[in-house]
Amino acid sequence: MSIPFSLPLLGESFIDVGNPVLFSNINFFTKVDVTISKLSAAHVPLSSSSLKRLVENHLNSIGNTFAFQVTPPGNDYLTLTSALYITDSESLEDSAPALLSRLSGRPLMTMVRSLSALSGGFVVCRKGEGLVSLNGNPDASVLLRTKARRKSLSGTIGRFHETFPDLSQPLWHTMGHIVIEGGKAIKENNAKKLGYLMILESSIGCAIGLIKPKDLARLSQIKTAYGAKIFSFGDLMGDLILSPRETSPWGEYQKFYFTTTGVTEVHES
Repeated sequence: MSIPFSLPLLGESFIDVGNPVLFSNINFFTKVDVTISKLSAAHVPLSSSSLKRLVENHLNSIGNTFAFQVTPPGNDYLTLTSALYITDSESLEDSAPALLSRLSGRPLMTMVRSLSALSGGFVVCRKGEGLVSLNGNPDASVLLRTKARRKSLSGTIGRFHETFPDLSQPLWHTMGHIVIEGGKAIKENNAKKLGYLMILESSIGCAIGLIKPKDLARLSQIKTAYGAKIFSFGDLMGDLILSPRETSPWGEYQKFYFTTTGVTEVHES
């Protein structure tokens, strides 16, 4: 099985407050070997207890009582995507709202990433509402630099809400509309517009305290880019730079392209 790398373009820091998030797949694929065996109850080796319980209960409810062994092990995104692809690809569209409504934080982002990888291309997702696939493929390159994330950003959002309760809700609403405009940019194949929205989201994130001013200043110095942002999801964070397709990678950045290809190449053991 070949699974694409799914990453957020806009909105990932605000999904727990009910906002939509825009995800995309890029042309970095991980080959995964999956062995399944029939049992009396489903067993999916996920490290998140809430995600494990939800997924296993869901698979049991639809009669897919399999045990999974996934290589490479220990990656919830790869494990969950593999399990859902093999057992539930036909009914996921109907199941997605219920699955998403019962998760929060990192487990929620893992589920969104997996659903995005199964769909392929670009998706807009909102907690409790499921996801919508978008037709489009902006002509741009994606430059990434990632590192391990050590702490959650939910506390920052909560503190801002406590300090500015009358300001936070209108601001969350604005951040949601930035994601919606990002979806329009995808449909228009408008990489410049999408890049501008990344900068706008990063600027507001800096004002809230999600992004350090020095990081925002560093991104703003990249003159050849359409836009850039600091992304954070699951156990990863880093820089995402949207640039013209002919841009060459530099430094520690790796260059990728958007892809409409989802999970492929299933081999039964």
